[in-house]
Amino acid sequence: MKSLPLTLNAALLCATAFLTQNALAASTVETSGDIGLVAIPVAAWGLSQLKDDSEGQYQLYWGVGATFLTTELLKYTIHERRPDGSDNDSFPSGHTSISFAAATYVQQRYGWKTSIPFYAAATYVGWSRVDSDRHYTKDVVAGALVGYLNARYFTEPFHGVQVAAYSEGDAVGIKLHMAF
Repeated sequence: MKSLPLTLNAALLCATAFLTQNALAASTVETSGDIGLVAIPVAAWGLSQLKDDSEGQYQLYWGVGATFLTTELLKYTIHERRPDGSDNDSFPSGHTSISFAAATYVQQRYGWKTSIPFYAAATYVGWSRVDSDRHYTKDVVAGALVGYLNARYFTEPFHGVQVAAYSEGDAVGIKLHMAF
């Protein structure tokens, strides 16, 4: 845990740099969506820190990293014009894909109850992108799907009980597997 202050400071520095770059956002809704882009993955990372779950942190890194690469690849190949006409990077929404990757990581790793605020925040980020005229609704839905699928692929439950029925020859039973 000695690295927590240094890592947290680095995350805050990155967030500050990002938010300074976006200080000229058109509205408070757009700015709050930009904050969500940073805050949701940082909160997911912080939750892993609290649970002393370094394996989960690596799964978060892989899920968010794969989401970022998938999103950028789609943006590079599709070239859809944004509703505000600013550029051709509308499809899919990167803010939404990263936010949903972090929310899905929390859901997969720690359960539905823990993930509800994360999904609510990720949904708000997606809505903020449409409301601020940076994306179409389909861009946000596609971004959410990209983030969800990548996080599902890379994330395993933290503590879980798996129950499965089996049949071998004349034997029938239930297998119980607990991961600690």
